[in-house]
Amino acid sequence: MVARFTGKAALAFLLLALSFLVINPAMAAVNAHLDRQVIGEGETVTLTIDINGDSSGEPDTAPLERDFEILSRNHSSSYSLINGSLHSNVNWQFTLRPRHSGQMTVPPLKVGQASTQAIALQVKKLAARTSPGGEPSGDVWLDMQIEPKSVLVQQQAIISIKIYQATTLAQAQLTEPAAAHAVIERLGEDKQYQVTKSGRNWLVTERQYAIFPQQSGTLAISPVQLDASVIANAQSFGSPFFQSSRPIRARSNALKLQVNPIPAAWHGANWLPASGLSLTEKWPSANSFKVGEPITRTITVQAQGQSMSQLPALPELLPDQLKSYPDQPVLKDDKSEQGITGLRRQKTAIIPTAPGTYILPAIEIPWWNVNSGKMETAELPARTFKVTGAVAAVQKSAPPAPMTEAQSQLPQAVAVASNNSTDHTPWRWIAIISLCGWGLTLLILLVNRVRKKQRAGQQADDAQPYNRENLNDSIRAVRDACKRNDAKACEKALIVFAGCRWPDGGPGALRQHGGESLVRRVSELEHYLYAPAGSQWHGDELLHAFEQADFHHRAGKAGKSGKRLPGLYPDQ
Repeated sequence: MVARFTGKAALAFLLLALSFLVINPAMAAVNAHLDRQVIGEGETVTLTIDINGDSSGEPDTAPLERDFEILSRNHSSSYSLINGSLHSNVNWQFTLRPRHSGQMTVPPLKVGQASTQAIALQVKKLAARTSPGGEPSGDVWLDMQIEPKSVLVQQQAIISIKIYQATTLAQAQLTEPAAAHAVIERLGEDKQYQVTKSGRNWLVTERQYAIFPQQSGTLAISPVQLDASVIANAQSFGSPFFQSSRPIRARSNALKLQVNPIPAAWHGANWLPASGLSLTEKWPSANSFKVGEPITRTITVQAQGQSMSQLPALPELLPDQLKSYPDQPVLKDDKSEQGITGLRRQKTAIIPTAPGTYILPAIEIPWWNVNSGKMETAELPARTFKVTGAVAAVQKSAPPAPMTEAQSQLPQAVAVASNNSTDHTPWRWIAIISLCGWGLTLLILLVNRVRKKQRAGQQADDAQPYNRENLNDSIRAVRDACKRNDAKACEKALIVFAGCRWPDGGPGALRQHGGESLVRRVSELEHYLYAPAGSQWHGDELLHAFEQADFHHRAGKAGKSGKRLPGLYPDQ
């Protein structure tokens, strides 16, 4: 009897506790999105609706049926307990096939009291696509397309490879597209959807690449090849252990891309074609600072349709009274179905050493808008700010002329003060002590100035800090590219080498420190890459100039300091 009572009491307590757990009564938050925004005629698209919060019933899909055929619908639910409230999350997925081509809209759908937003969808009307051998035949075939079909040197184009299959594949392996004088990078994960062609339903796996041609002319892109096994159930038994398979091989069509040279209207320093470019700055909210107080400035460059390796280094044009300490730049490529968006973010600590009003000059980055076909300039306007406080200690080592003038004026000022006072006042001794203090201070400053000059001379001879391992890898890459006569690989290796060797200088530092012979060979390399197609490039002369170059400001003194650039052939 006691046990029964205890069980009832426990049950009552549990029900009482659950009574305090109520689903959050707030209106549900509803969000909808498509897995693709541009599809071909006959292809399917997946609509996902996420419902966070209280939701009664499923989405009303009646508005969809006018323009879309709903092939399937699935949903899943999950619950979480947050601060005593039970929150629900429901996910709906609908496989849709548009009923016509053109610019379409997925209409708003009601979910209880809430509603989804309208979503734009472009359905392209496509000519009948065929396999390389004619009409789609067999159970597997490939198609490869590129957009746009005509670009400028280093402008991005998108390669789309579609695998059409009407049967189950196993152990599928797909080669990658290849082209001479081009950089090709894969974009994101594969996408899968369904399409109807030639009266058959196909499962389509789509893979995309971004290609950046490095030389003008007609670029040939080789076909890709798929090797896989087709699964077929055995006639006897129905067990998966008795399945049989047969190997298949399918090839796509080849592609040609027209690559045009740099337009004559371009007159910038670094050729930068992109579909969009932004230049932004992050600056403290205050506009007045104190001497010695670090100011963090972050500048970000983003280019749509261009990789991070092509973004130029940001200039540093600061007054002498502002000391800058830049971090290593952050370089990143964001990849999506629209292509690559390159990012370069530079964070710099600026420390003022003297009071005053300072102006940071404007920063300009010229770029070529591939959409409008015009040269444009992204600009950060000049920035003005004030610095208050006493002169920092490092600024007391002023140029010798002002110090000499102050030294010559000081005794006179003290003498005037002495004449205006009597011999019995303490001011005379104060003046004498002050004069001695000034003299001692000037002597210390002069000694420090001499020492700083000596240290500056040594530092000028030394190389900037570098990561030895990365530097060695970049040197090997330059050597290998030259030996293979691979101009584009050599250019990329030189850019990486310059970034490792002179982190603050970027690729331009190679011209500054490389010497006349290397600069001439690098110019020949750039002319070969970006001028109209010409003869074959040979890397032996550039490699020789690279090996002979002394990348220190003064080779003689650098040898005395013992800090030398690692050998061009470091240990493997």
